[in-house]
Amino acid sequence: MTDTHQLEELSWPAVEQYLAENESPTVIVPIGSTEQHGPHLPLAVDSYQARDLAEEIAIAAGVLTAPLIPYGDASHHLGFPGTISLSTETVVSVLTDVYASLAGHGFANVITVNGHRIANLPAIKTAMQRSSAQHPDTSFAAIDPLRLGTTAHNQLRDGDPEDGMHGGEFETSFMLARYRELVDEDAFEKETADPGPYETLNLVGNADRVLTPSTPHSPEEGDLGHVGDPTLANAEKGDALWAELVADAADFIDAIQAGNT
Repeated sequence: MTDTHQLEELSWPAVEQYLAENESPTVIVPIGSTEQHGPHLPLAVDSYQARDLAEEIAIAAGVLTAPLIPYGDASHHLGFPGTISLSTETVVSVLTDVYASLAGHGFANVITVNGHRIANLPAIKTAMQRSSAQHPDTSFAAIDPLRLGTTAHNQLRDGDPEDGMHGGEFETSFMLARYRELVDEDAFEKETADPGPYETLNLVGNADRVLTPSTPHSPEEGDLGHVGDPTLANAEKGDALWAELVADAADFIDAIQAGNT
């Protein structure tokens, strides 16, 4: 097998060899979204996060990563030009078919990396539950940057936890660290909202909250699209958060391969 960790860059005999030589062969499935992230960031933020995180985890853990799924459940951003959304049912169907293909080949562990923070999780969870019932010999799990890296987020955050996290401090930091040429720093502007009682914009907090589904909405006059404060972003913060996420995810994969989860 070549040194690549990208499934699509391997021949089928090389994949067959990987499956035969590993006691608990593992593959990562990255899924993102193509959606607005304010006037300062490109539409590909979530997809770049999923793809890059999956690749770096695969390298750290010595496993494979499947090709990126660049679309997700993003109907709540369709009021902004360029956003492409799949229905929840379509996301579930796509993931279920991908999972079935990989499980059928003999992968023992299928790990989904969700770059579309939190929003894709209902579809991912449904797809994993269905697939687990159909493929009981395969383990399914999902890694979300807002669910795995809570400690690092809280340590690195300079803004108010209620500022929000869509195109704000952390996603902008990621882009500054890896795709600075796609970031319009002249367009940085703090943008937040009032979530109302029993809801919160602190997506890595543990306060009391009521969970509600995302629904399509029309931007109000002057709405920039993002929620958070990109003026607090920097490349160093992006690199520090990323290193923590990769290390934690690699540890999880080591544990699941050893049967310790």
